[in-house]
Amino acid sequence: VMGPQDGVDYALRALAKLRDELGRSDWHAVFVGGGDTFDAMVELSRRLGLSDQVRFTGRVPDAELARYLSTADVCLSPDPRNPLNDVSTMNKVLEYMVMGRPIVSFDLKEARVSAGDAAVYAPANDEAEFARLIALLLDDPEKRALMGKTGQERIGGPLAWRNSQRALLAAYEAALSAGAPGRAGTRPRS
Repeated sequence: VMGPQDGVDYALRALAKLRDELGRSDWHAVFVGGGDTFDAMVELSRRLGLSDQVRFTGRVPDAELARYLSTADVCLSPDPRNPLNDVSTMNKVLEYMVMGRPIVSFDLKEARVSAGDAAVYAPANDEAEFARLIALLLDDPEKRALMGKTGQERIGGPLAWRNSQRALLAAYEAALSAGAPGRAGTRPRS
């Protein structure tokens, strides 16, 4: 769901900084999902001049989401700090971790509890630092691989009891339905 609390506007402004202030154009971003702010976010992307590098899919089936995630170098969790987000585990973070993807997040209390070393953290709502961390991960495939492996291990171990069965099952189902041939470790151990 794409609502005001999801921080898509923060992500778009950070991506504009990635391009304009850090001089990076070697990326393409996909925002998956729909919701109350969908049209406004498409318009913001256009106003920031990001239309060629940013795609909005709207809602997609789980298998298609898993395909997008399996090809992503970096996944974004741009939820801004507010009283709810600071104590919430975002389903997208769990999905990123199941798929072994590294995460850029704002430094929220529950984000750290959930993702741990599977994410790098910008000070809350700091779009420039968020952009810098995206660039850092784009330039470091070894760090990305290690963070992805860390996320999968956390999902299979210490986090398993913390999260609702529904969220985990949905994430596993998305990962399994993708098939992800040739990508080791995307299937949960039985």
